[in-house]
Amino acid sequence: PRCHSRRGRFSGRTGPAGSGGVRPTMSPSGPSASSTPLPESEWPTPPSCPGSPLCEPSSAASAPTTSLTASSLAPGNAPNTCDYVFHTTKGDVTVRAFRSLSPAGADRLHTLVRHGFYDGSPLYRILPGFVAQWGVAAEPSLATVFDWRNDVPGSILPDEQPNPDGPGNDKLWVSYSSSYDTATNPPTATNRTVELFLNLVDNKAKLDGKNFVPFAKVVKGMEVVDTWYAGYGEMDGACGLHLDGGWVCHGPNETDLYAGGAAFVAQKFPSFDRIGYVTANPNPRDPDPSWYYGNTKHHFSWSDGGEGHGVLWYLVFAAVAVMFIWLIKRQKNVTSAAARKERRGS
Repeated sequence: PRCHSRRGRFSGRTGPAGSGGVRPTMSPSGPSASSTPLPESEWPTPPSCPGSPLCEPSSAASAPTTSLTASSLAPGNAPNTCDYVFHTTKGDVTVRAFRSLSPAGADRLHTLVRHGFYDGSPLYRILPGFVAQWGVAAEPSLATVFDWRNDVPGSILPDEQPNPDGPGNDKLWVSYSSSYDTATNPPTATNRTVELFLNLVDNKAKLDGKNFVPFAKVVKGMEVVDTWYAGYGEMDGACGLHLDGGWVCHGPNETDLYAGGAAFVAQKFPSFDRIGYVTANPNPRDPDPSWYYGNTKHHFSWSDGGEGHGVLWYLVFAAVAVMFIWLIKRQKNVTSAAARKERRGS
């Protein structure tokens, strides 16, 4: 998280907490959900300022949806549950957001996806054994709007407390990256805007006490996350944050990342994977992770998550196995009885 994750915010909070939109130009045909990566030529054009409703964070939530790939989403608050499919250069990753865990955080993600914020943006901080982070817009004119240091009205989310019955920063769960408020002891996360981090391992002991608020979970595509390029290691300027990780420190500087956007990344860090676009499925009908992928509080998933690998899957498998064994024994009994009868008859 910035602190650990939002890489800029990681440095600690030193400042105060903090244009009407035209539909951005798109590629000739709006891409649809796909299980395989689309070529960059089919990605939507990333939004920029002026032009996008996101240039005015205070009013973006009520503005009509501008992203052709997120046309299923309506203005206003996020659904109680919503799947967001991040279509990346390595494949698709589905993140399920729960508004009850962070109303402000879920509403912000809903607004960002409706207006294509993450289109073309880099996956710029991949630290195996810790987190994967993204959320700096491809276009610098838009990225700087949500740089917490600029304190643009409406860009900084109000602080929220983690839900006491929530999952904590467990593996597969997603939180906003934040800066640290060094006025508190210990320092706590604050100044959330748009950067997200995915916990690649159970980070509850490291991060829960710092007020990072998990509100979404990867429910499909973790095998894709495992292939995101991690060779640059930690970001420049954050090398001393987590010395126990053993990563190299060849990543981008946060200030340069905000100022240069996707063009800067393409020139200096060409191996980074990127998000092409995001599609959404509000109020999904498939099983809720609270019982299918693991309990929302304790993550009672007997595997590490993934499609078909939660508690229910094992219960169904056990029931089928028991029935199969019973049928085999029953067949053996019938066969044995028939054999005995035949011997008596002879």
